[in-house]
Amino acid sequence: MLSLPSQLILRNTDLFSAGHWALVNPTDCEIFAELREFTVTGLHQFHDVYSQSENTSKFQQVFAPSFNLEQLKSNTPLNGAIIYLPKAKQQLEMLIANIAEMIVDGGQLLIVGENKAGIKSVGKLLEKVGENVNKIDGAKHCGLVCVEVKRPEKAAKPFDIKKYGVVRTYSVNGKELKVFSLPGVFGHKQFDPGTQLLLQQFEPRSDKLLNLKGQVLDFACGTGIIGTYLALMNQKVKVTMSDVSALAVYCAERTLSLNSVEGKVIASDGMKQVDGTFDHVVSNPPFHTGVHTNYTITQQFIAQAHKQTRPRGTLDIVANKFLPYSEAMNAVYFRAKTLVSTNKFNIYEAAK
Repeated sequence: MLSLPSQLILRNTDLFSAGHWALVNPTDCEIFAELREFTVTGLHQFHDVYSQSENTSKFQQVFAPSFNLEQLKSNTPLNGAIIYLPKAKQQLEMLIANIAEMIVDGGQLLIVGENKAGIKSVGKLLEKVGENVNKIDGAKHCGLVCVEVKRPEKAAKPFDIKKYGVVRTYSVNGKELKVFSLPGVFGHKQFDPGTQLLLQQFEPRSDKLLNLKGQVLDFACGTGIIGTYLALMNQKVKVTMSDVSALAVYCAERTLSLNSVEGKVIASDGMKQVDGTFDHVVSNPPFHTGVHTNYTITQQFIAQAHKQTRPRGTLDIVANKFLPYSEAMNAVYFRAKTLVSTNKFNIYEAAK
């Protein structure tokens, strides 16, 4: 089903008559079928819509943390692009700088998004890459804002995603960990309190940490702090980290490297691209899709994690107290219990 921003785009299909365009982080794959008469490339930082689009669209689809012309089959600048408004303003700023570099001088860069997500405030960010900023359409509680891209006369340095990254050092149960983060990634510039509470259960010399062995999965790894800590503190485990976000995969790989720890990081739509079975699964799972609450992500994860957990394997997650995950764990695991309960979070443990 087409999202509201995609429906607004389809009111303006005349835009795509001018050459080669890109849709950046579209929120649904169906939009490509609706634009099949034009030349459109999908640029994705999220693996769910990327994999769906790759399977259903005739157009080229690119999955990466950042983008450049070498990734395009044509290897030529775009005539225009539409960025779907992300939740994080800093991520949008990063995307605008990245995508503007790929558009011809005088081409169009547009942002589409829902009013409640902040589309009305994107004009000032677009002014940094061009002129004649203009809202060209508004309907379905969404807006479509455009800028005419102006390329600098002097060649600028190529877009480098690393300059938007931040390295911070956190104390995790008395152990210092360096963490790399980017805008738009869970845990950017902060040690999330729910993650802190979860990792407190794996303190040095604790039974939970000492009993870890074999294959460990850090699902929805974000910056990679959970998986990196477990691998650093227990050499008996082999850690796999997964996330739907290419930005998160990029961050987790660098967090592992910063701490001289080995691990595997993969992009996955839920558990779909996560192969094999695990002795332990540990996670601070998401409950949002963009700005919308979505409980089904974690409920599906719990069911799939059970299937891919070995006999006597465990699942440990942290969740906001209002989230209904205890029932989902009890429905599939042999034993599930609440380890810790605060005024904000619950820590759940389940065994197969």
